[in-house]
Amino acid sequence: MPDIEIDEATTLHYATSGAGEPILLIPGLGLDHNYYRFGIPLLSRHLQVLAVDPRGIGRSTKSPPPYTVEAWADDFAVMIDKLGFGPIHVLGSSLGGSMALALAQRHPGKLKSLIVVGGFSQLDRATELNFRLRLRLIEKLGMSDEVADYMGLWTLTRKFINSDAGFATMRANQANIRANSAQSYSAFVEALLKWGRCQPGQEREPKFTALLDSIKTPTLVVTSDNDHLIPKELSDLIAARIAGAKLVVMPGAGHIPFMEQPEEVVRIVLQFLEELNG
Repeated sequence: MPDIEIDEATTLHYATSGAGEPILLIPGLGLDHNYYRFGIPLLSRHLQVLAVDPRGIGRSTKSPPPYTVEAWADDFAVMIDKLGFGPIHVLGSSLGGSMALALAQRHPGKLKSLIVVGGFSQLDRATELNFRLRLRLIEKLGMSDEVADYMGLWTLTRKFINSDAGFATMRANQANIRANSAQSYSAFVEALLKWGRCQPGQEREPKFTALLDSIKTPTLVVTSDNDHLIPKELSDLIAARIAGAKLVVMPGAGHIPFMEQPEEVVRIVLQFLEELNG
């Protein structure tokens, strides 16, 4: 599991496996490359998989806050250049999907394709309230059992949690999340809210959604019909604004299909890449 230097003060850690065309996997909020632990073995049968820990997370450099989605995207652009891959497939899930969108918009020549799973270019009111409540809970309780269960109940489906395998997955996610300090995790949430143009002083700032039509990279948008954290409507918005984007709605896959339905989401991704390669 190598590291790559981004600048004099920053290295990014990533896991790599497989052979073939490279694909960069960007994880969701506060989680490291293990976010894709069920998908990596499946994808690596067909592709060279690079699963990254974003700056501040996992074994990558813990730079002091603040963080921004745009800065994370710029890190990945440097990573792609230094690895010498040229255009690369980029897949992001949840907040990682937003990082992937920012990468495609800011560094279009770096991507061969863009895959956004449960991502968002803006937040609706209910989603903003959810993340603001998360901040208040962390302020009062720290990275506690209560906060961990709150996150688990919003990111995984009832059916999945009620299974033994799903409950074990939730507990593993919680351990991964707790590797972050309360200060760091709160800074990640603040970055998410800033991306959504929800912070004080951003009232007149255009949503990133207004920039989506500048993305010309072949794009796949994947969502679930029962994602209660990032609703399908936010994925619909992305697919509608990026010319030629393909939208796939997975039944019953929750917010993190790479945990709840890894075989099916990998099948969808591979089919998209196969069609892209003609």
